[in-house]
Amino acid sequence: MKQAHDDLDQARFIAAETRLDLYAGDDVLIFPFLQLGGIGGICVHTHVWGPETKEMVRRFKDGDVDGARRLNDEMQPAYDLLKIQTNPIPIKAALNLLGHAVGGYRLPMVEPTEDELERVRACLVRGGVLEPASA
Repeated sequence: MKQAHDDLDQARFIAAETRLDLYAGDDVLIFPFLQLGGIGGICVHTHVWGPETKEMVRRFKDGDVDGARRLNDEMQPAYDLLKIQTNPIPIKAALNLLGHAVGGYRLPMVEPTEDELERVRACLVRGGVLEPASA
């Protein structure tokens, strides 16, 4: 079952009391859901941070909870990225900045503003996936 809201009691119930697998539908919930018995996520940030997310889940499942937590903390820029504007605007902007021609937006979505684009760029730099622009 995919759950995209942060009702941890409900997530715990799904993971412990049903025969359903629990997937985080909100990117920032992957690690908390793993702690409750979840098995992964159906997420947006993985378009850029896929290998890191896979490694976080692997570490958790292998019992390296601290290592998984560190990776989760290192991916905070990915989670911040998704708060900049309505999905898929920030992730498409990020992918375009990284050189992947993923195209534009369908109405009612529009291109990110210059401020939003700079905030996307800053998240990518903080996340270590884009070099800072040279002055």
